Amino acid sequence: MSILLATSYTWSQFGREAEITIAIYMKCRGWSVKLSQGSRGPADIIAAHKSIKWLIQVKSSTRIPKLKGYEVKRLIKMAKIAGGLAVVATLQPAETVMVPVEEHGTISPISIKESGIRIGNYMLYFYSLPEWKRISP
Repeated sequence: MSILLATSYTWSQFGREAEITIAIYMKCRGWSVKLSQGSRGPADIIAAHKSIKWLIQVKSSTRIPKLKGYEVKRLIKMAKIAGGLAVVATLQPAETVMVPVEEHGTISPISIKESGIRIGNYMLYFYSLPEWKRISP
């Protein structure tokens, strides 16, 4: 008798693992980190270091990560209330890295790899909102 184990890997699991990866990276850099319960709310991670507080929305994808306008607004509002900085972190395979660039009031992707943080076969970028300025922890 053979037993067939069905294993499926979901996008939800990939997203949660990206959050954990970024949380571990931040902890290794000396930040205090708290993950949201079940990825609920505008911020997936709340990270603090000295007097700095980041509320981080994690976006991970094998392509260009997608972020909806209302998600950005909710994150900015939550960060303002909490006295922190609204941050988007993107984690995606290094060979497909596309980062947002603002041109004429719209956000468009361009391919770029320099100045990112390499984690295995992935690239990690942090952006402060609302100006989409690349930042480092």
